[in-house]
Amino acid sequence: MAKHNEEKATYLQKFTIAVFGDSGVGKTSVISRLVGTAFNLEHLPTVEDFHVKHLAYKNKTCELQIIDTSGTYEFPAMRRVDMEKADSIVLVYSMDRPESFTKIERYMDEIKESNNATQSDKPVVVISNKSDLSHLSPPKFVDKRGLNISVGMYLEGKYGCHWFDCSAKLNENVEDIFQKVLEYLFDNGSTKSKNGRARPPIRKISSLIHQKIKISR
Repeated sequence: MAKHNEEKATYLQKFTIAVFGDSGVGKTSVISRLVGTAFNLEHLPTVEDFHVKHLAYKNKTCELQIIDTSGTYEFPAMRRVDMEKADSIVLVYSMDRPESFTKIERYMDEIKESNNATQSDKPVVVISNKSDLSHLSPPKFVDKRGLNISVGMYLEGKYGCHWFDCSAKLNENVEDIFQKVLEYLFDNGSTKSKNGRARPPIRKISSLIHQKIKISR
């Protein structure tokens, strides 16, 4: 029995994922889709909730302990605690809230500060929710050569993170986001954190990034 329990503990990989974003961008809706609860069109402000989801990744069973953080109530100390204890971070903005993208960059600065404090680099995935609103355009950027680059190229170049668009309403790409997080945690790490988990390499080519043009509505 003891051997069986030991094998089970080794087989089940547990990770904490913190989800941040501005109020109303759909953080809770994305998580609800992942864990299989009902999608709610009404926005109900979150203070902080905790969800658990089991996903399979390369014959391993992974338990994702997901922290759904508040975008309405600002608790910087609590946010920093969540960033420090998370194995990975998901940042959410929405197509119908252009200002929510600027908050993503503020979170990135805080994550960098948190990484310096804990001496580890956490995998970060940025998602653009509400891709079902096809009449809206994503943020646009140009580099120092004057060439247009996509929001995905901008985020990868400046922060070394992956970008997804998704629709919580239509349940599109939601599980793919968290599979990407698991890929980062298991496969892409050239260094390891103090608990031995793999971390992705952080690639920065921010010298090529010039400015954000606009977010069309």
